[in-house]
Amino acid sequence: MAWGLSDIAFTGNTQHVHLDPIIIDGMAVFDIAMLVVVVVGLVVAYGSRFEIVKAGPRIVRMVLWGIRSAYRYKRFTLYYTWKYSSHPSFQEMYQDAMSKMHRQVAHGLLRVCQKNGGVYVKAGQTAASLTTLPPEYREMLEKLEDSVPPRPFVAIKKALEVELGHKVEEVFEAFESKATAAASLAQVHKARLKDGTDVAVKIQYPGLESALHADLAAMTLLAGFATLVFRVSDWRWFLKEIREKLSEELDFRNEADNAARLAICFADRDDIVVPRLFPRWSSKRLLCMEWIQGIKVSDKEELKKAGLSPRQVALLFQGVAAEMMCSHGFVHGDMHPGNVFVRALPPSSNILTPWRRHPRPQLVLIDHGLYFNLPSDMRLLYCMMWCAFVLNDAATATTAAIQLAGETTGRVLPAMLKPRDWDTMTPEERLKARNKVGFGGMQDIRNAMKSCPQDLADCLRAMTIVRHTCSRLGTNIADRLRVNAVEALKGLKVKTQSNKRVEYVGVMKSRMKRWRLWLHIAAMKLAAWIVLIAGGVHHEEENVLEQPQSDDDATSSSTKDHATQKTFHIQVMPA
Repeated sequence: MAWGLSDIAFTGNTQHVHLDPIIIDGMAVFDIAMLVVVVVGLVVAYGSRFEIVKAGPRIVRMVLWGIRSAYRYKRFTLYYTWKYSSHPSFQEMYQDAMSKMHRQVAHGLLRVCQKNGGVYVKAGQTAASLTTLPPEYREMLEKLEDSVPPRPFVAIKKALEVELGHKVEEVFEAFESKATAAASLAQVHKARLKDGTDVAVKIQYPGLESALHADLAAMTLLAGFATLVFRVSDWRWFLKEIREKLSEELDFRNEADNAARLAICFADRDDIVVPRLFPRWSSKRLLCMEWIQGIKVSDKEELKKAGLSPRQVALLFQGVAAEMMCSHGFVHGDMHPGNVFVRALPPSSNILTPWRRHPRPQLVLIDHGLYFNLPSDMRLLYCMMWCAFVLNDAATATTAAIQLAGETTGRVLPAMLKPRDWDTMTPEERLKARNKVGFGGMQDIRNAMKSCPQDLADCLRAMTIVRHTCSRLGTNIADRLRVNAVEALKGLKVKTQSNKRVEYVGVMKSRMKRWRLWLHIAAMKLAAWIVLIAGGVHHEEENVLEQPQSDDDATSSSTKDHATQKTFHIQVMPA
């Protein structure tokens, strides 16, 4: 078998690495052999239970990508180590070349997910939020938030009429046959009811449930095969979680119930809204909801054009997510930017508001199919851990974390959640900080989280997505600590379902310490307000009203791509 290593080349002494598309040589034979093995295994293991024949093309695409990608990585690593290991700049050159390799392979995975649709898109969207993935993969998979091609209306109309129990013309005065957006499980069409109300109609893809079983079986077998043969990380745990959560998301009645509950949670606020549902025209596979127009939360350019401050939007988003966790224990499980939109409210009349000259942002949350519930005792311990961060009391934070997540995870959790600027730390300082709590890398964190209660693990994963989005919009470590601490303090005052008194831990048992905590958080809020009034707002207003976004504002190539997108209709992304 030829190695075909001509796709790795250096030019002169510039140490520039260029990776051309892979050369099809003896690899084709390798592909065919491995494909036969995997497909035969699928038919033997699952052929009697699932629609393997219908899923065949999707399985072939995924298997080919997996085998070829593993082959490329192995080939690249062996050749590069053999050829350049003695070069004085080997590490820098290797990292640069590996980054380009990641980007090429990730692009191939993006195309497979887009082509296959369904659970492949859902898995890709979820994987984009995992910090254990290389950034090149996360940047590429983020494009799945709003780049799924819709299915033809001919294939959708019949399923729509079955769920409605009527002809489309009998229910709607107007109905756009072209989907306004599509995602992993459904697509959305704009329509108008007979009374003139504009609505978004979200219809589940026909035959989706039966196809999901075959696709998940194929992906699970491929993940196990890759772990056994190529010694890569085992991702079957990830697919198992997706399988469990999809059962809830496939029933749109759960989404309707979740949306109604969230609306009650935030009923006293005008800066967050949940689109109103129309139960008469909704069912297990159909949702009819209010049509609202907004801007994607991560689109900094469009936010600025609307006169909104991206940082103000981020602070609002972070606060809403923290309130879900600390006060309600009811957390949206899929708050990626494709499910969070922004529209402008009139400026505040309060002269003490820092952004009083700007329109106020209002968040609109959609896609309520997946929610996580945090029991009251866990919610209170989570709040106490954040309060301990403010008091800089590591012992209390660890005590709360151990009661919250167990001995193993509790030792690691404070180090994972406490805001700190890892970028300013030297490698020695990072290693010392990790060794102090007993973990050396992401694999240790992953192992620790396996012993964590599932409800907590799910909520923490959802909050990670929010933190990533807000940091791209301009929030910093101090913002994160302040916002979470404010909501944690509020959360301690929320009564439990049994109306039991809060059982404090560590120094939180002291009433004096709790008064000190309140004063500390009040001082943090005052300091932030003074900074915004004195200078921060002035500079940001200039950026919002006068300056276009520069390349430096974008944290990745995918961010730049998304920043060029125009105004979205916020119901059109049920991802």
